[in-house]
This record gives sequence, C-alpha cells and structure tokens, in this order.
Amino acid sequence: MKKQTSLFASINPIGQNILENFDFILQDIQNLNTKQLNLLSQDIRQLSHQLTDERSSRRLSYMNDKRFLTAYSRYFMWWNLVRLCSIFAALDEKSFDNLTDNSFALDLGSGPLTVVTALWLARPELWKRKITFYCMDISSSIMSLGEEIFLSVVAKTIASSQDSEIEPWKIIRIKGNLGTPLKNKVNFFFCANVFNEMFENSSNPIEHICKNYITSIEKYLINNSKDTTSIFIAEPGIPRSARFISLTRDALIRKNYSIISPCPHINFCPMDGRRKSKWCHFILNGKLAPKGLQKLSEDSGLPKDRASISFIFAKNNYNKISTIKDSKLNLLIASDSIKLPNNKKGYYACSEIGLVLYIEKNNTNNISSGIFIKTDININEKNSLNIDKKSGAYLIYEK
Repeated sequence: MKKQTSLFASINPIGQNILENFDFILQDIQNLNTKQLNLLSQDIRQLSHQLTDERSSRRLSYMNDKRFLTAYSRYFMWWNLVRLCSIFAALDEKSFDNLTDNSFALDLGSGPLTVVTALWLARPELWKRKITFYCMDISSSIMSLGEEIFLSVVAKTIASSQDSEIEPWKIIRIKGNLGTPLKNKVNFFFCANVFNEMFENSSNPIEHICKNYITSIEKYLINNSKDTTSIFIAEPGIPRSARFISLTRDALIRKNYSIISPCPHINFCPMDGRRKSKWCHFILNGKLAPKGLQKLSEDSGLPKDRASISFIFAKNNYNKISTIKDSKLNLLIASDSIKLPNNKKGYYACSEIGLVLYIEKNNTNNISSGIFIKTDININEKNSLNIDKKSGAYLIYEK
C-alpha cells in the first residue's frame, strides 16, 4: 500500500489539464456575452457577501438566481474542485475500492455536482466503473447545470485519453435534503460544504445536531457485515465547522468506523474546535490553483494565497492490513507557520499524544500544512518533552 506523506497531491495530467481550463468548459456551456463576462467579478463579490457576512438575510432559493448560479460555478465551484481534487488524489489506492460496478453512492447537497466532478478528475481508476450517483439538493437548476458540467468533463476525458471504453457515471438527481428517501441503499456517502449551512441557525447544541445527522446518514448506507461502507464529509476550515468534523469523527469511532484520513491516530482529537482551542483544518497553497482562477479571484477582489478545508473520511466493515504498532511518534502538520522567538518557525501538529508544536530547525520552508512527519521519539517518552506555556502543546524540535 502506498504510504501517504501529505493530505494534498497533484492529480493526473488529463484531470489537471481539464481543471486548468475549467473556465473554458463553463463558457462552452453558459456562453456568457461580453457584458455578462464584464459583470462576472461584481456578481462573484455579491455572492461572496451572501455566503459570508450576509448569510442571515440570504434567501433559501438563492441558487435559482441565474447570476448567482453562474458566479458560483465560475468561482466557488472551481476553488472547491481544487481542494477536493487534491485531497482525493492523495488518498491511497484502496480508498475507493468499494465503488465497484453497479454500486451506488450519495452526494448530499450536491450543488453543481462538485464532489462527483472532483472525484472523476482525481481518480482515473474509477473511469470505467459503472457507478450510480444519487445527487441530492434543494435546487434543481444547480444540479441540472452540474450534470452538464460533469458530462462535459467526461467528454474531455474521453477525447484526451482516446479511450472509447470510458463512460460517464449514471447520475440520478433528487430534489430534497437530508432524510429524503432513496430507492437503493448506498455504500458511499459524500457531502461537502453543506452541514455548516444546516446547523448555523439551529438553537440546539452542536453535539446534539451532529448525533442526529450521523443517525440520518447511516440510514442511507448498506447495513450488513459483508459490504464496506464509506463516509466522506468536508466543510470550510473554520472553528465551528471543525468542531462539527471532530464530533463526527468521535461518533464514527464509537460506531467502529476506521478513520482513513486525515487523522494519524484514533485517540482524542487535540484540535477539536472547542472554545479557545485549536481547530483541525488544512491549508492548500493558493498559488497551486489554476492561473485563470487566480486571475479571476484577483479581478473579483477576492485573492487567495491559501485555501483551507476541514474533513473526515471513514470506512466501516473495513479490514486494515495488520501491522505491528509503530512505537515512534507520527505527526500531522495542521497549521500555517508560526513566528517564534529567536527567528524560529513552528507548526501546530496532531499526534497520538495530543497537540504538538513542531519547531523547524533552519527555516528551510520544507514544511507545510497537511504533511506527515515521522519522528524518532518514542510515544512512551512524552513525559520527558517540554510543554509550550501558551498553547499547552508538546514541544518537538526538527532534527
């Protein structure tokens, strides 16, 4: 099995070329005139306000507005594809083994089929599998656009690979929300950037909300001891969403799910998003995004030098390869660099012993969010480590 060294990875050349030219695919579908193209940056800024500081006054059916639909697909969908493609590509080769011929998957809150399209771009081993995706959203128009986008991406894939045996996955659009019944049980549940909108206006404690959501999700999954079932949930890399992801992780562990990513352990979460605590999120370098997307971001007054995400990927009925437990401490870097005294740089990291502050030796800039680091420190030696007075993290120095 391939050893994962980072949560982020480059995707295959065909997928990367399509992602780089995603705006041309959208232009072929939407065919904006010069005036509409000139107003695009303004529409993106307006939609950005609707999604952030004006969320409380946003109409539930905002995605039925054609201007917002266009702005979302041209900017927000593109950025989400960059994040998700990189994460999907980094997962090991067995991660999607239960997406086989004639299997069913659900993408909740599908929007313009961002998750489905990202998975297609990032995982070429799935191109010839006969998979059916239920795509569920409260907006029919955005799913309709999403299916057009997905089919165009598949057509570009076939043309680039010159492989006539590649066929698009079957898409079944369902207008609805969490709890809407499906004809078939699924063995893979996907959801990206949805739950934060569902729980933002709830007066119930987030712990209660999370428990109810997990119960609802499980009702969609195949329930037997033979089939492997998977859950992938991604949310914005902000404290409240990270808190939800951490609670989801805890709930899944209690239900005997194996955490595939991002966690390097199954102990308590040291970055659980509680008040005054660190929150688990990972940052992709914005300069790795397509040049066209970077320019559009700048033109819209929304330049990004970083793209953050919180997520959890878990499997049930999953037989891991048995290995001897590693006694050495493994770290997962989960922050940007932090300026420290004496011109040093540090990074917060998740580990089996709890929160760690990993201090770089020579400021070589070879460390970034989402990478795994294997230390020579024995887990049982944690009591000999110094503690950072500000954060309470164990101090570990790069050798």
